[in-house]
Amino acid sequence: MKKSFLHIIVLAFIIPSFSAFSQDSLQLKVEGRKNSKSQQKKPYVILISADGFRYDYAEKYNAIHLKEMAKKGVQASSMTPSFPSVTFPNHYTIVTGLYPSHHGLVNNSFYDVQRNQTYSMGNRDRVRDGSWYGGTPLWVLAEEQQLMSASMFWVGSEADIKKTRPSYYYNFNDKMPVNDRLQAVKEWLNQPEETRPHFITFY
Repeated sequence: MKKSFLHIIVLAFIIPSFSAFSQDSLQLKVEGRKNSKSQQKKPYVILISADGFRYDYAEKYNAIHLKEMAKKGVQASSMTPSFPSVTFPNHYTIVTGLYPSHHGLVNNSFYDVQRNQTYSMGNRDRVRDGSWYGGTPLWVLAEEQQLMSASMFWVGSEADIKKTRPSYYYNFNDKMPVNDRLQAVKEWLNQPEETRPHFITFY
């Protein structure tokens, strides 16, 4: 009897955990969007973030695929991060072209005197509130031109910025395996031309 009771307790704990994971792992899609005919002919851009990947890691650890991409493509000699050089301000700077002092995300967590509120990367309500984000991220610019976009966990992509979200996106879930994230990108690129995203951000 005690053993059966223990099984019930364990199941009661596991099932909600799987439920929470599956809910955060669901793709979110803005219905009714299509690429315009002219945009269907445009090239594809996938912006990939390897957060914390130091400039010399590819050489140091012989990342052969990254080195091959650099050899065949274009490689910057250096990059100056925005200040502070932490995840949220820098990632949002990359997609807006603005300094943190101009786009509003001045740290991963900060207090706003005018709002009398704190923004924090761990507060999902704040992260999904578009009023915290200034500037125009690239996916908003793309969607305004009838070019569909998609985002896998990029900073700001969960929020309604200028009343626009990427056509396809996921709410952040650090439990989602990298292979599952890659599979989602592959599925986006296998969409019909009308609904295939041409600009993808990947974290």
